[in-house]
Amino acid sequence: MKKQTIILGVLAIICCFPVINSTWALFLGLVFALTVGNPDKDKTNIWGGYLLKASVIGLGFGINIQILAKEGQENIGTTALFVLGVLSMGFLIGKFLKLDKTIVLLISAGTAICGGSAIAAVGSVIKADTDKLSVSTGVVFLLNAIALFVFPAIGHWLGLSQVQFGTWAAIAIHDTSSVVGAAAKYGDVALSIASITKMLRIIWIIPVSLILVLGFSKNRESFKIPSFIIGFILASCLFSFFPAYKSFYLSLYGISKQIMVVSLLLIGSGISVENLKKIGGKVVFQAVGLWIIVCLLSLYYVIHHFQS
Repeated sequence: MKKQTIILGVLAIICCFPVINSTWALFLGLVFALTVGNPDKDKTNIWGGYLLKASVIGLGFGINIQILAKEGQENIGTTALFVLGVLSMGFLIGKFLKLDKTIVLLISAGTAICGGSAIAAVGSVIKADTDKLSVSTGVVFLLNAIALFVFPAIGHWLGLSQVQFGTWAAIAIHDTSSVVGAAAKYGDVALSIASITKMLRIIWIIPVSLILVLGFSKNRESFKIPSFIIGFILASCLFSFFPAYKSFYLSLYGISKQIMVVSLLLIGSGISVENLKKIGGKVVFQAVGLWIIVCLLSLYYVIHHFQS
């Protein structure tokens, strides 16, 4: 067995434990690829794709459709407008910068819906290559890490109420883990509001993915709903309508999040310096610029829409 394969195997085992998060997994994969070298890129790319799809299915075990319909009914229209608006802004910025359409779509979906999970789902639908997946995910996770520390400080400085902050965090921060982390620091009410509002964003994985499946099909006869989207919907239905097994579902949800961590390690391990150079620095500008716009507009919205 090759030395590089053994090292990557050890890293994959380490990533199975919650001591390693998505950001570190992707970083470890990149460091491995750029220093040790990956002689089996084709295999790791294939397995990375399989694990991404499996993790997206498992994320359905953390989404309760009943709670969304009951408690988030008033915000569904606002959430829809936000998701579609961010996707549109992302495309406009990408067109202005003359960026690759695939990476623009990945970053826009990650910003509009739910970060790495949306990038994984959309990337699987459009069959994005590992380099674009890796860069898109890496930029989004970096912004998540910044938001986790910066958002609570800004919220206290502006004197936002817990309702205002919870709504703002859920709208402006990409990944669920960072939304929950930032809201938990602010208070229990903020955490509850953020969780519900964030779930309304996550559910948009389904319609956006289905639209992309139709758009990327050459004709209507070739239209097929990917199995991982069906799995995601079924997992969500089980979680919603069979609450007796809630603890089991939440365990699967936690395992799925860790599977995504391993998949990001494999995706990162398949990248190369040459491919990174091809993508260019404009990608970071697009991701950061779109995020700043989202942060400012959503902050204006919560300040004027909710009483402090």
